[in-house]
Amino acid sequence: MQSYAAWPLMLMTFVIMAIGIAIPFTPFGAYIGLMPLPLSYFPWLVAILLSYCVLTQGIKMWYIRRFGKWL
Repeated sequence: MQSYAAWPLMLMTFVIMAIGIAIPFTPFGAYIGLMPLPLSYFPWLVAILLSYCVLTQGIKMWYIRRFGKWL
């Protein structure tokens, strides 16, 4: 039974999050009408993203305990 995501999946998740954060700071972001957020936003963003990761892992572990296997 696998309890954690494979490292390529975790790496791609973090790469996609980083790209999503970086886009507003690029010329492409300005071109499509995005504006960089204030620095005070980023601690909240980190907390939300980490909470999401912890929550989804917790739900997965609960599901495995409840039903004996992952989907």
